[in-house]
Amino acid sequence: MGCEMTRVVVRMLVFDTTYYDLLEVSVDATDAEIKKAYKKKAMQHHPDKNPDDPQAHETFQKIGQAYETLSNPNDRATYDSHGPDGPPRGGMPSDMGMDMDDLFAQMFGGGGFGMGGGSFEFDMGGGPSRRRKPAKGRDTVVPYDISLEEAYKGKKVVMNLERDRICSGCKGSGARPGVEPKECGNCEGKGTIFTDRHIAPGLLGKVKSPCPSCHGEGKKIRDKEKCKKCKGLKVTKEKKRIEFMIDPGTEDGERIALRGEGDEEPDVPAGDIIFLIRHLPHPSFKPQPHSPGGLSILISIRLSESLLGLSRILFIHLDGRGIHVDSKKGDRIIKPGSVYTIKGEGMPIRGTSRKGDMYVRFDVEFPTTDWAKGLSLEDGSEGTKVELPGKKPDLKIEGEVVRRELSTKPVN
Repeated sequence: MGCEMTRVVVRMLVFDTTYYDLLEVSVDATDAEIKKAYKKKAMQHHPDKNPDDPQAHETFQKIGQAYETLSNPNDRATYDSHGPDGPPRGGMPSDMGMDMDDLFAQMFGGGGFGMGGGSFEFDMGGGPSRRRKPAKGRDTVVPYDISLEEAYKGKKVVMNLERDRICSGCKGSGARPGVEPKECGNCEGKGTIFTDRHIAPGLLGKVKSPCPSCHGEGKKIRDKEKCKKCKGLKVTKEKKRIEFMIDPGTEDGERIALRGEGDEEPDVPAGDIIFLIRHLPHPSFKPQPHSPGGLSILISIRLSESLLGLSRILFIHLDGRGIHVDSKKGDRIIKPGSVYTIKGEGMPIRGTSRKGDMYVRFDVEFPTTDWAKGLSLEDGSEGTKVELPGKKPDLKIEGEVVRRELSTKPVN
């Protein structure tokens, strides 16, 4: 039981709780709870639903960044151990250099912890230690939805973005000219404080977190000494018009990074803006799994076309072309549910000049009951000619019509 308890306690002691607080979940939340919380918060703070709130876009981005980190087990473990800036280069910092035996002794030793109710204090290291500056600013992930037509043909994106830039008035100091920041009295210049947190029934732990008074800097500026332009924030908002291309064949989940276009902070190079491409569902076409660039479509044909062949425009493609298929040349019967391919009519394949294949699944429409009632052969005659319902009419199209061949055999 001791090992199990240890596992739980170590999980709860996180370096920074900002992401958990943004999603309003506990540090021991499950993946399902984190996903549910993200959906709720993202819906609540979506910029489209808050047009009058200038902070809505920034809040929405922060919520997305929090979910991006906490939904990935590896990223979450790194965040729990080192905070949003991640581990510094060159290995574990000196103030984290304790082995597990020392950690357990510090957590459970000294009689401060008890099964019936108690508390313990966990320090990440002795002495003053302000938050370490990361090697690069935090990346901003922006979900960007596109239609399947845009993914097929490509798209030029032009938009205005708002991001943080170093204040030109104070050059990032946050203070008026000639003013030196003073040591923060709340954390005594350490940049971090310990806060009480209930991590289990009857168990109280002290969790190290950035000082809210100085935001982890260890120093503060009095209100009257703050820079008039940035109000002591060290950065100001800047709007910039950006352009980038979504190439034909860009896949769902692909990322497009604009290097150095993210938020700036003092003494740290700007991060990147990363657009996470998401394909919107299409009413007709769907991706074909396990087939590079493959698309699938369901086509309904009449029984006469199934038995005698078809010759018409089956569908209008994502670029507006009409795809005409003539199956009379082949000696085949198209069975309900059968899948045939049309070579080279799928999505463009990135990095090549090729396209995937189109997988056409056929649904056969049988004649109606009223039609069947007219087949009565009461006179007993043989060889009566039966007229099947004719082919479906061609689709109306103003664009180009191209002829394509179905594969000689179904793929299923």
